[in-house]
Amino acid sequence: MLTERGRQGALKQRGSRRVLGRGVVAWLALGALGVSACDQKPSGGAAPAPSASASAQGLEAWLADESAPLTEDVYRRFILALTTCQVNERGIDPRCQAYRDLKQARGRTTNPADLVAMNEVLSKELIGHEHAAVRWQATQLLKAVYGLKPDTEKLVLEAARKEKEPSVLIALTRVVGAKHQERPEVKDLLMKLSEHESEHVRQEAMSWFLTAFGTGVEGTFERVLDRVENDPSINVRRFLCGRLYGSEDERAIPVFEKYLNQPEVDIKLFEGCWQGVINAWTGFPKPKKPSQAAYELTLKVLERKPRTRTSPPWTSFRNLRAAKLDYPERDDAGQAWVQAVKPWYKPERLLKALESIALDREAYWMTRTAALDVLRDLGASEARFQALAKAYEKPEKDDLHVQRKIQEILRRVNEPPGAHTQPRFAPRPPPSVMLPE
Repeated sequence: MLTERGRQGALKQRGSRRVLGRGVVAWLALGALGVSACDQKPSGGAAPAPSASASAQGLEAWLADESAPLTEDVYRRFILALTTCQVNERGIDPRCQAYRDLKQARGRTTNPADLVAMNEVLSKELIGHEHAAVRWQATQLLKAVYGLKPDTEKLVLEAARKEKEPSVLIALTRVVGAKHQERPEVKDLLMKLSEHESEHVRQEAMSWFLTAFGTGVEGTFERVLDRVENDPSINVRRFLCGRLYGSEDERAIPVFEKYLNQPEVDIKLFEGCWQGVINAWTGFPKPKKPSQAAYELTLKVLERKPRTRTSPPWTSFRNLRAAKLDYPERDDAGQAWVQAVKPWYKPERLLKALESIALDREAYWMTRTAALDVLRDLGASEARFQALAKAYEKPEKDDLHVQRKIQEILRRVNEPPGAHTQPRFAPRPPPSVMLPE
């Protein structure tokens, strides 16, 4: 027998099938909660707000009645209750009870078209609210409105010119950032924000220059190059170098060469450029114009000795797993990449470099195990792993981690088909998100 919660869930599933034709609208509507803010840990700030937010707005009875519909008035009251919440550079503190109440309210079965209509009304009404948390949520609602209408763009630009809170500025930038190639006003906003006092705002603004939306936009790549060299925050420099080939501008390659060949360079910047050079020729997703120069530089770093705890960095090795040639015919992007790299990509050279790292006891153990994972995913033979296992018959200290990884790979090789499924690797994050490596 279904519980009431289960019955509501089943109804929700059936309802979702009825509106399948409006799937895009539904997906955009659900984005209004700003998932990126609640999925990441807060970077400090105040403790969670009191849990009396619902009662303060008189919404306790509504939450208790699971059959009550989400109306515009109720929706507005839940958003206004966010005045009890604190914000940080990622958005609203996800521990705030009022934010949790809003998520619960939005979990009710609601016609997606109605939800989009309410998002549009409330976003425009509340984007100028005095409290930053309410303005931030209003901006999330704007992101969930299907399409960017001229009046919406104007509203966002006006709000951004007045906004002082970094998290709200970042959210506003995400509404219009993709338009900077065709809209000079948006480009001007991003260029201005690239000099903002907040490193998070600068990072967000320039991230749009390093996407397909930024290809060929005058002055934007030059701004990024300057900031890779001179930004006061090493975190911003690392972030930008990690995405420097995002607009597939070949001027990124000399930057990679400069920092990856320097004997003394900040490790964060080195790791960022290491990520960038790999992503310039392979990775998730594949670059449309893979760079042979980036490939050669990647192999140079992998083959370079002596190896140390930090060189080559174990970070971003996972993106090398994409450098395989056996993509199925239905994978158009994979097939296009294979054709583009075929004249110069030598898989055996990459395998030998990875094998050399796995055997090098001067290399950091996490780098060695990362190399083993890539060897496995690129189809290295069982005999190759057997030879590696023999080399680690007498492990010392951190060698134990490497030995266990080799044993794990060999064990899975011998499992029956279907007994183990290799993990699927997520696509590269949105340009505005810098994940810890």
